[in-house]
Amino acid sequence: MIIAIAIDDEPKALEVIKFHCAKIERLDLIAQFSDPAEAIVFLRQNPVDLIFLDINMPNISGLEMLEELKLKPNIIFTTAYTNFAFESYAHNAIDYLLKPFEFDRFQMAVDKLEERMSFVRNKNTFFFIKDGFQNIKIQFKEILFIKGSGNYLDIILKEKVHSPRMTFMELVEKLPSSEFIRVHQSYIVNINTIEKIETNHVYIDKYEIPISGRYRDLFFKRLNLTK
Repeated sequence: MIIAIAIDDEPKALEVIKFHCAKIERLDLIAQFSDPAEAIVFLRQNPVDLIFLDINMPNISGLEMLEELKLKPNIIFTTAYTNFAFESYAHNAIDYLLKPFEFDRFQMAVDKLEERMSFVRNKNTFFFIKDGFQNIKIQFKEILFIKGSGNYLDIILKEKVHSPRMTFMELVEKLPSSEFIRVHQSYIVNINTIEKIETNHVYIDKYEIPISGRYRDLFFKRLNLTK
């Protein structure tokens, strides 16, 4: 599943993107924003795979917005102007869609993203953390969940716990957003390890993990669940 958001100051443009996304089963548009500043706040707490991003917006342009993001998802620019195409390449954009665009052209851009994500996914199934003088290899599939506290994390595996000195956002940069989701200010869970879900808790192995109101709606939407 590709997790996406759309940012555009024109409501009609957002409706077009939403309409096209609904036709692609493997694409989940979880949020839409007309204000880039609100999107920046959302992205700092909720990693996504893709942003459909307008460029020419009041107050802050799409290109300026990207400069505010430490963690940059994949980008498909959606704009009525051709003169930003060259600048878009500096951000390693997946594609540059000129409004108005039809579904076939939209789907072509999504297909390009899937090719890139497939390459990255097959290439990266693990990451390293620093533990004292050692660099420890962590397989994504072995992680049950992550608990954070300040500048420290507990990475909970089936048989052990690693506690590297790093922040949530530093770790988020390493995790595939299609497999991990935040359920609480202090918890990120591996979707594949969830055994049971209640309104306020997720159960993984022997652990009971809280779901906070701030993240509940997005979490249930991601898993196509009703509360």
